[in-house]
Amino acid sequence: MSKTLGKVAMIAGAVALVATGVGAVAGAGTVIGGIGTASSIASYASIAATAASIGAQVTAKKPPARGTVNQVLIASDAPSPYVIGRTFYAGVLRHDWGYGATLKKVKNPYRGMVLVYSVAGPIEGMESVLFDYQAVPFAGGSATGYYSGYLYEDHRLGNTPDTALTPHFAGFSHWDSDYRLSGKACGLFNLLFDKKGKRFSGGVPVNGRVLLGVKVYDPRKDSTYPGGSGAHRISDESTWEYSENPGLHGLTYSLGRYRVGKKVFGIGLPADGIDIASFVAFANVCDANSWKVGGVIFEPGSKGANLKDILQAGAAEWTFIGAKLGVKYNAPRVAIDVITPADLADDDAEIPAMQIWPDRKNGLIPKFRSENHKWEYVAGDLVSVAEYVAEDGEPKEEERQLNLVQDKNQAAQIVAYELVNGRELSGINLVCKPRLRRYGPGDMLTLQLPEHGLVDIDAVVTERSVDPARMTVTLSFMSETPGKHAYALGQVGTAPPTPSLLSPEEKDGVASSVAGNDPEPATNLVVTGGSGSATVSWRNPTNSDFEYSKIYRGTTNVFGSATVIAGPLAGALGQVQQINDATSPGTKYYWIESYTDEDIPADPTGPVSGVIT
Repeated sequence: MSKTLGKVAMIAGAVALVATGVGAVAGAGTVIGGIGTASSIASYASIAATAASIGAQVTAKKPPARGTVNQVLIASDAPSPYVIGRTFYAGVLRHDWGYGATLKKVKNPYRGMVLVYSVAGPIEGMESVLFDYQAVPFAGGSATGYYSGYLYEDHRLGNTPDTALTPHFAGFSHWDSDYRLSGKACGLFNLLFDKKGKRFSGGVPVNGRVLLGVKVYDPRKDSTYPGGSGAHRISDESTWEYSENPGLHGLTYSLGRYRVGKKVFGIGLPADGIDIASFVAFANVCDANSWKVGGVIFEPGSKGANLKDILQAGAAEWTFIGAKLGVKYNAPRVAIDVITPADLADDDAEIPAMQIWPDRKNGLIPKFRSENHKWEYVAGDLVSVAEYVAEDGEPKEEERQLNLVQDKNQAAQIVAYELVNGRELSGINLVCKPRLRRYGPGDMLTLQLPEHGLVDIDAVVTERSVDPARMTVTLSFMSETPGKHAYALGQVGTAPPTPSLLSPEEKDGVASSVAGNDPEPATNLVVTGGSGSATVSWRNPTNSDFEYSKIYRGTTNVFGSATVIAGPLAGALGQVQQINDATSPGTKYYWIESYTDEDIPADPTGPVSGVIT
């Protein structure tokens, strides 16, 4: 359990690092600004047009299952491949020729095969050559062992400009030093026919290379990006580095890849058209979860499907945040505000009871690309929740292919997130007053709306729209069950409960409680001991009658013997607060007691101990 909490805390911390000063709250007070010139208007129009184009491609459907990339692609007008992460790829055959003078009564004893593996080079590297999925050892460009004397190779990583591939056997027809594949990772296999029929007797085996793919832009390593540090520059691909992070690959694909001023791959959005902060936060989550992306995508083709495949490797989806392309990801969050009836501009609210029965799944079978299975897509174990099966009355299972996932645990975690998200309350639409205009997709708020059956419901904003005429903002939410993250990450074996609306009896009980003066205790009391002091943090009650709190400290776990060390401490409803208590060494016990506006105390929260050194 401690590993689970540590992992969840690490993810939440990673998100918090990016959210500070960069999220939706920063600049929320500016309604219209910075659009004062024709050039800026044209720039925004370009961004809007590009975003609309991408929106047309990126639909809400699941990414389609892709076919194998283990066979050499032979076509006169083949699509361009783009290698992501560490993966196996057979390549696109661009030139294949038998040649050479008769040798030991064999005509055309040599064969040359030129294959392209990826555009947008240089890639990071070529790890190994596989024939029949077995690594072939090489010394320089010459095979050793079984294929010694019969197999040679040459390769280029894809620099611009680059030199032509060089065959081992001279006389390779229609190929010389002018045949350069600049910007493309490529390779050449040069084979000698074995007259004795021992090698290549059944033809050239299935072959390919294990590649370390394209390089990506990482804002965290860019000293010109807020919070970044390093030499990366968004407009200079020579400063980019190799990574297997789904968030960084999603951002880079959205930016597009350029050579000599022309786009060769990707969407091609300007930086101003992308919510880079959301991709950075997503990248931090992927690092914390050890999630990687690996495989091959192609163009021409659906850029929307490619982006979905990349983000799917991190259990994420695209979204638009303030007319910019962003990412919606799964991670523990902290509620940053509370919505009460006083915040609603309309009394009516659209609140679904739960996702409809036909759309709900209680079991998913992940398919992922497995290195141990000759890099083919294989089905993992069924990920199912017994409680969901009981609720639905029957198994409702479906296979889900994850095109760019190559790890069985990661695949199981991703489909587990899909399962638990399918039980959240989705499509909660609230028309709110201007105070809430600062919040947007990805922000989590606590819903305190007893009349609508929503009490202490944490929910994440999924969509946001503003009505300037009425000065209202419509926020769409999906509920957020905290326990789902630990479950989906595979650290515990119990699924979180399915959230649902209150029954009429429960709703009446809650309304009665809210109408009265029953005080609510503080929550989330945490004590961290240290040298000469302890840090005490807590979350204030969310009842509207909360007024202030007091902090108590004692040397035993008996509240009656503790003394007040801080307070009255006022704060906002649901606010997380913190104090630093300087005290003598030893084990100390802490409580927090919240009070109503009529000075009525709630039951004390605690004790929680800390060791002061």
